[in-house]
Amino acid sequence: MRLPHLLLIDLIVCTAVISAGCIDAKDTSQKYAVSEAISLINVSLSENADWMIEAADEIAAGKSDADSSKQVLADLYQKSTLAQTILYANENMIVVSVYPDIILSSVGTDQSSYGTNEAYYSGKTIALTEYFHLDDGTNASVLSAPVYDNGTWKGYISMSFDSSRFFGDVEKYLFETYGYHLCVLQTDGLQVYDYDLRERGKNILADPSYPDDVKTAAVEICREPSGATEYSYQKTGSNEMVQKTVVWDTLEFGGQTWRVLILAE
Repeated sequence: MRLPHLLLIDLIVCTAVISAGCIDAKDTSQKYAVSEAISLINVSLSENADWMIEAADEIAAGKSDADSSKQVLADLYQKSTLAQTILYANENMIVVSVYPDIILSSVGTDQSSYGTNEAYYSGKTIALTEYFHLDDGTNASVLSAPVYDNGTWKGYISMSFDSSRFFGDVEKYLFETYGYHLCVLQTDGLQVYDYDLRERGKNILADPSYPDDVKTAAVEICREPSGATEYSYQKTGSNEMVQKTVVWDTLEFGGQTWRVLILAE
């Protein structure tokens, strides 16, 4: 994510508008903050998707063997600000190459259990999975692009990314700019990201440890594409009750739907 570059542009534009007397100050509402967060997330996903599609085209153009495809993956890894691991699987769902070598043991394995076959990619140029547990023992979301050679499916490139790394810069920006926090939910209640990393990967709707007030808010958030709500909770290790206000909106990308939440106490 080219976050510093984006923020510099934003600062220049805002300064110019303020100097012209059009507005008094930057909108600091949660509604504005969620719009800005979605824009930043979408820009980063789109940038990485474009690089993946370019890499898929390169493999289709004659670099589908192990050594050549690995170099394509290495080049993609160097470009990407998100990549944790990348692999190329052929039309038989067999992993041909990986990068970096921390997942070298995946080469030659059958990926068909993930369901990312030709039918899965029908009509798609890019796909984003749910947050799930990978074979290498990590939890991640996966961005992938099909490889087509003159319309014939030749497999796919798959790139896993850690949500704490992906959303961390956005969280930092939101907190430093507005004093707000970020949370990202799937529509089944699973937390793809939370500023408290201990919460990441937990399902609010299914986990009995969450109080009813939090579950009720989560049900509304998962049901409605956008809105605002409040809930109270007891701080960990304390008797103090805290009231939180949540404003959320929806980001759809690569077949995946995320609720992007902005939280304020």
